[in-house]
Amino acid sequence: MNGLNSSKYYIVVVSVVLLACLSCGRDDTPRVVDSPKGQAQGGQVPVQGIAAVDEGVSSIEILASVIQRYARAESYQDKAVLYLSYQLEGRQTQEPQRWSTTWQRHGNYAASLFNGKVAANGGVLSCYIFDIESENLDNQHLLMPYQNTIPLTELFSDSIAKYFLSGFSELPLDETTIDLWPKLIPPPLSLLTRQIPNQWIQESEQSQRLPNEDLDGRSCYVVRSSAGDMTADIWIDRETLIVQQISLPLKLLVGEVVTSPEIKNVELLAKFYDAVFDATIPETEFAIEDRGDATPVKKFIALPEAIPSRLIGEIAPSFQLVGDREIPISGEQFRGNVTAVLWLAGLSSYSSIRELDSLAGELPDQRFRFGVVYSEADLNEPGSLGVADELAAFSDVERVDFYFDSAMKASQLLQMNVVPSVVVIDENLRLQYAAPIGDPNWKRDVKAAMLRVANGENVAEEMKVSYGRFIESYQQQLQAVSASEVLGSIQGNRPLIPSKD
Repeated sequence: MNGLNSSKYYIVVVSVVLLACLSCGRDDTPRVVDSPKGQAQGGQVPVQGIAAVDEGVSSIEILASVIQRYARAESYQDKAVLYLSYQLEGRQTQEPQRWSTTWQRHGNYAASLFNGKVAANGGVLSCYIFDIESENLDNQHLLMPYQNTIPLTELFSDSIAKYFLSGFSELPLDETTIDLWPKLIPPPLSLLTRQIPNQWIQESEQSQRLPNEDLDGRSCYVVRSSAGDMTADIWIDRETLIVQQISLPLKLLVGEVVTSPEIKNVELLAKFYDAVFDATIPETEFAIEDRGDATPVKKFIALPEAIPSRLIGEIAPSFQLVGDREIPISGEQFRGNVTAVLWLAGLSSYSSIRELDSLAGELPDQRFRFGVVYSEADLNEPGSLGVADELAAFSDVERVDFYFDSAMKASQLLQMNVVPSVVVIDENLRLQYAAPIGDPNWKRDVKAAMLRVANGENVAEEMKVSYGRFIESYQQQLQAVSASEVLGSIQGNRPLIPSKD
């Protein structure tokens, strides 16, 4: 289940060596340094007590004070971003992900978490996943009623919500431990709600204070903290005790990202821009949208089998790609050939380029054509086409053509509901076959489909019958978890249930 929009990596043996964390070695009982109750200008509370005895404050005391300060907050907001940075082929790349939190005591919450938008207001929690194509969610809108406490634990117990909100859809995370997640959620969220513990702050097993550093004009404590076998470095504003930055453990990533000799300077870093406590937050910040044509559900439902395109058996709509040397390529130029097109989706699909090239070698007949489509998700800079040469060289392929899908317009026209996938278009531009890349025998199945299509068989009819059964079952499951009755409660976002918190 991985439609990663991450980067260019090799698949190699999993191995990560992290720094060992040392405790500070203090013998006395940890002392929590309290902060004054007065509010400073701009909603920040300076913590004179802890700063005044800076040299004698241990890492344990700093973390304890941070926990206490967040627990006392009346409100909090930031514009946080999580960055995956790495160097490949001598080029440094930084991939930003949304990680913002807006929170107010008594049950208001709003956040952008990777491909999802979450809001809680008026006794209703809303979760909408923007990257619905990767899971074929068919535009669903999750709605949950609540009373006093925002039901984040219930939200993250939904496997699909957890997958998208915890970063699996966007980052090359190690999915072998997905049942132990969520681990990759913003620390402010766990500190403010207490529903989901933060292992590097609230559950730190060992910690070590590092030298203070200035960060974006703020003097910060720096604490190295470990939990389990993972280490994180945390930058904490010395006056406000706001977490300003955290460098997250590389063990969260799949092993090949940190062990491949081609990938260097890997870093997973979160920065909490414009973070502030106790500022007045307009109610509009927590507004819940009626998503209109989205299906309201109490839990997300995925198709039993992903359908890459709903156009199976139909003539492909007119679409346009960009070929070599930035020359526009229309769909009409595929007419006359049986064409297999691989739609990329970052890390999870790059190894498939070699397999498609191998298939092209097995079908050298002029009737067959092979292409790879990439989009902005695979680029270092939006609009750049240089990645085509890099992908070809990186994958060591010679028999496939590369095409750029600007703003994924062609993908939308072909109704690509899940990527990476491969589609087969016949000589008359009819979409005959579509299947996700994931099954180890996908190349064999595509080869069989291409040969049958070249011999005049209508493969699409078989696929439509099979998919039809899944769609009927899917619609029944959506009805069983309908949240239509909750829709009326979000009109105007007026509280339905008075808060007792």
